[in-house]
Amino acid sequence: MDEREPAQDGGEADDRSAVATENWRRYLYGIERGHREYTETARMLEGFYLGGDYDRDGNLRAGGQWNDGDLAVLAEQQRPAYEFNGIKPAVDAAIGYQIANRMDIAFRPRGGDATKEIAEVRSKVAMQIADNNRLHWKETEVFGDGLIQQRGFFECRMCFDDSIFGEMRISVLDPMDVIPDPDAKGYHPSAWSDVIVARWLTADEIEALYGAEARKRAEASAVGYGTDDFGEDGDGAERNRFGAMRHWSQYTDDGIIRLRVIDRQRYVRSRMDVAVYPGGDVRQLNGDESEEALADLKARGAMMARRSVRRVRWTVSTCDTLLHDDWSPYDRFTVVPFFPYFRRGRTRGMVDNAVGPQKSLNKGVSQAIHIINTTANSGWQVEEGQLTNMSTSDLENFGAKTGIVLERKPGSLPLQKIPSNDMPRGIDEIVRMAQQVIQEVTVPSAMRGIANPAESGIAIQSRQHASQQILSVPLDNLARTRTMLAEWMDYAISKYYDTERVLRIARRDPVSGREEEREVVINRYDPATGGYINDMTAGEYDVVVTEQPMQITFENSQFQQVMEMRNAGIRIPDATAIRYSNLADKHEIVAQMDAMAAPPSDQQPLQEVQARLMAAQAEKLMADGKKALAEAERTAAEGNGRQ
Repeated sequence: MDEREPAQDGGEADDRSAVATENWRRYLYGIERGHREYTETARMLEGFYLGGDYDRDGNLRAGGQWNDGDLAVLAEQQRPAYEFNGIKPAVDAAIGYQIANRMDIAFRPRGGDATKEIAEVRSKVAMQIADNNRLHWKETEVFGDGLIQQRGFFECRMCFDDSIFGEMRISVLDPMDVIPDPDAKGYHPSAWSDVIVARWLTADEIEALYGAEARKRAEASAVGYGTDDFGEDGDGAERNRFGAMRHWSQYTDDGIIRLRVIDRQRYVRSRMDVAVYPGGDVRQLNGDESEEALADLKARGAMMARRSVRRVRWTVSTCDTLLHDDWSPYDRFTVVPFFPYFRRGRTRGMVDNAVGPQKSLNKGVSQAIHIINTTANSGWQVEEGQLTNMSTSDLENFGAKTGIVLERKPGSLPLQKIPSNDMPRGIDEIVRMAQQVIQEVTVPSAMRGIANPAESGIAIQSRQHASQQILSVPLDNLARTRTMLAEWMDYAISKYYDTERVLRIARRDPVSGREEEREVVINRYDPATGGYINDMTAGEYDVVVTEQPMQITFENSQFQQVMEMRNAGIRIPDATAIRYSNLADKHEIVAQMDAMAAPPSDQQPLQEVQARLMAAQAEKLMADGKKALAEAERTAAEGNGRQ
């Protein structure tokens, strides 16, 4: 289905080379339009979050919160370099809030053949995809990347290694390897013209992904092609890895060739085959669908048509060799971004505004310690030849030593200690102000539970809740990213989860608290109706992403309200109060209470007999009452007749 016009004045090899050259030029355009500067900034921001490394002598190395120039100046002045990292605990507190708040994905019917029942099943399928991908942990990585390095990225693809029907796989990309469209202004990737992911792949990895022929072309072009490894040559700062940070040649010590691979996805408009469902839903066809799949689409009522749509072209190349160029199997980019602070293409994280205060804090502390160290040996005033047990040079070197004994000539004046300068009052004020500003631009101490020891737990939690408003913007953008990820799940479910599957979903029952496992069957053909049970391909659905609040804070507030209502006289059951407590085994306690309240099994027949006896007695009383009433009416009628 490739509608690219072939080259008229060259062969297939020339056409491939032209496409690879175009891909490489677009990559260089992104590098020069700001990505190189971004990688250097991201590297610096990560250094301020993690802090610097120390050598075996306990001296700071450059790359953390001090650079080479600053450390050289301090060493020349014999001044210490210290890091009082106030950024890391603040960022960790924000990440801890995300860890304690889980994402819940649900769907609701919007149009077509969508129903509430299928929407609930669809939500369970999305939950199963999230569980298989350990999405909560990966979301923490992306959230941390955004807070620290301004940007975080998911990548969504279908994987057919474990299942021939395909399973959705969600991975995390290094933000320093992702180059969004430099000319775009929108948060959503649909507003970008393209996106590039720069990868370093070995020849074996190239063959596994793109075939043996692509490997041969890549290896042939790599002969005599020199480059530095792992992104340190032209696209900015070096990347993180387990190995030491150093420059490599293209041929590493183990003889493995690693080539920079430019993985680019871009939007183009093209005519293609589509399937139009009775409800109006349009699904793109890649042209590789089997006859059975097309027949199944027609059986579901879909009509085949050809129309102009926006498609994704996927091109992968080295600097001069084309590895892959075809239409993407997806109708959207595989990259899903997260930007904590976004302003028309400009991104910021939580660490950015804390860099200046952190520098002031480190310099203020280092200056204060330097002043304290120098005051211990402020100097002496002596007369010439006054000392008998040492020279003046010995006094200069050892005059501040603890327990030193000074012997002077008889009749000489006492030695005078030169008074030291007091520490300037501005130093401690700078340190205090820097610490306060770091908290103001990141997260306040109240959010981390730091408070007056006299405050109650409820008061501390109230202050924590109020201080969470400083995270409103990053959390709102996280919700936007979660929605985009859920929309990708919805798309994958509709297009790839189109065969009969049996999914096992484990979930904790909200009432009993026990872990339960349920089987959900999707796309099963029903001969009785001629339709499909839980058809995932029919209808359109809206995505609903909700956030569960922090468990401890939420349960404490709920328990407090329950106890206040009980004290006010509202008859709330004991089991309900226990469910809202923080007891580790509260569900077992509720189960024991239910068992104690239920009557023994040997007493159940007696209770049934007593219930039937009471019902019979009630019926007899009602019958006697009706009989007495009838007698009274008959007597009254006879009396009226005699008159």
